[in-house]
Amino acid sequence: MDDRALLRHVLCTLEAGSVDTDMLVDVLLARFGSAGMALSAHPNDLDAVLGAYPSLSPMIATVREAALRLHRAYVRQGDALSGHQRVVDYLQAVMAHDSTEQFRVLFLDGEHRLIEDRIMGIGTVDQAPVYPREVMRRALDLDARILILAHNHPSGDPTPSAPDIQMTLHIQQVASVMGIHLHDHFVVGNGRSISFRKMGLI
Repeated sequence: MDDRALLRHVLCTLEAGSVDTDMLVDVLLARFGSAGMALSAHPNDLDAVLGAYPSLSPMIATVREAALRLHRAYVRQGDALSGHQRVVDYLQAVMAHDSTEQFRVLFLDGEHRLIEDRIMGIGTVDQAPVYPREVMRRALDLDARILILAHNHPSGDPTPSAPDIQMTLHIQQVASVMGIHLHDHFVVGNGRSISFRKMGLI
């Protein structure tokens, strides 16, 4: 199903034919570029586009939240490290379309089970502040043994920057001293992601 068909189906389901669906699909794609970007857009941005249909924005937010909870449930099932693609799909769903950069940490126990997914920093359009001390403090509070780092690039290009690499190595060093293993760091763009481990950066 392409983006246009998906948006048309969602809008028809939510409003049961009471809106000019094709017109709204055109407007949403022109404003956000894709179905994923539209469905994950901030409510204020949706309101600006869907002002004539105020009930649609909260309905779309509900659809997005349901999808995120489904992804989160999949990640929580069993060994998170054996389900690499499930983790990537979840991170894509929860981060790829945000207009500001955010830094998340997945805290795992010694059996590779997800304990918590926590946002540890939210920044401007191209930078999220990260404090390794806060990451380690939370890991100790949760008795986490393994970390997966993730952050998004709102530009859509997941290529890691020099500061990304430097920050990751710093966290890895601090974690190692405390007996905590940094498994990977994912950088997420719009529909693309990279793994520090696969790139040989950690």
